[in-house]
Amino acid sequence: MNRQAWIDEFAGKKILIWGFGREGQSSLKWIRNLCPELPVAIADSGSSKALEEAAQAPFTTVFKEADVDFSAYDRILKSPGIVIPEGMDRSAMTQQSELFLKHQGFQTIGITGTKGKSTTTSLTAAVLRQKFHTHLVGNIGIPCFDILPELKDDDLVAFEISCHQLEYGSYSPHLAVYLNLYEEHLDHYGSFQAYGDAKATIFRHQHEGDIAILHQDLPYCRERRDAILIGKDIRADENALYFRDKQHALPHTKLIGAHNRVNLAVVYAISCLLGLSDEQFDQGAESFEPLAHRLQPVGVKHGIHYVNDSISTIGQTAIAALQALPETDVILIGGMDRGIEYNELEEYLFHHPDLHVIFMYASGHRVYQELKEKSMTHDHMHVCDDLEAAVQKASSLCRRDHIVLLSPAASSYDHFKNFEERGAVFTDLVNRL
Repeated sequence: MNRQAWIDEFAGKKILIWGFGREGQSSLKWIRNLCPELPVAIADSGSSKALEEAAQAPFTTVFKEADVDFSAYDRILKSPGIVIPEGMDRSAMTQQSELFLKHQGFQTIGITGTKGKSTTTSLTAAVLRQKFHTHLVGNIGIPCFDILPELKDDDLVAFEISCHQLEYGSYSPHLAVYLNLYEEHLDHYGSFQAYGDAKATIFRHQHEGDIAILHQDLPYCRERRDAILIGKDIRADENALYFRDKQHALPHTKLIGAHNRVNLAVVYAISCLLGLSDEQFDQGAESFEPLAHRLQPVGVKHGIHYVNDSISTIGQTAIAALQALPETDVILIGGMDRGIEYNELEEYLFHHPDLHVIFMYASGHRVYQELKEKSMTHDHMHVCDDLEAAVQKASSLCRRDHIVLLSPAASSYDHFKNFEERGAVFTDLVNRL
């Protein structure tokens, strides 16, 4: 790592960290590592112990967001998800992911997509560790700046990059993966195209010799005629993974479902491109533990199996979960209503009348109302106010040796801090049955 290049990013500049969550705190720690006496300002709209401690530290000033003169700073490190107001000068704006890709993009495998990116990135790290010293960072919950003090130039970085981390970016990783695109975050971006374009930044600033892996259905494939295409060059079936002219037997893994076979095929392609043997790929894939809240079994109560798929925030992920778990008797749908469309999910639920569906919270109630308006309801559809009532109802409906599945197809933010808390509450409710 070129430490001096990193020092030059900050030294002598007026620095503002905008947002002081996990990533903002990581930014301050790295800047202090590089430039211990550099004055740094922090802007945040909330309050926290971390902010109180930062305000007491030398060379650090904390402001309420409303009191900041943003024009006074040379470099503003914005936290992902903060919406820049219309007309605001963006010339000083940057964020961790952009600076990381600027300096360390040559050793980075960046993975984005509406669904599957957490599993694919974590699996990539597990497989690459069979040959390389590999770091796992990004939207998975580990700020990329956290690894910089120990990062060496011959290490690799598996970086789960969200749309918010790519938005406004001007750098791309050496190996970029764009898994898929479905309606999501329209409350932030305003349009499906703007959302997809934010993710496309992952490959749009690559250089000659860099590698792009794109799903063949993406509208951006024509921009990269040399892209490796998921669905064409990279495929999977029930028995094998395929990369170009190579066929490899499906490894023994705890991952389930057709969507995870595609994720495995993508990681197999990455391993081939980076020179791993088939044996090394198998070792990494077979040792990989599925991530929490992603088709995670949480227990058996009174002969009923309960599965936590709280990570599900769109209709397509709920469908994928049902396809992966055909023993499902009851699915719990609903959460924060962000205005995304549910036509595909509604069609699926209508054509599976033996499946009990419990609709909860704002989006669940909207889906049920839309089904009623389309005359697509059936007797196995039910409405509950919240998760607790839904779990109680599900336990009374499900047959023994079958599954109650939480796969909400919606954001959690109206009633829970995040999808992890929603999954934890679901698990606690099951344990109390």
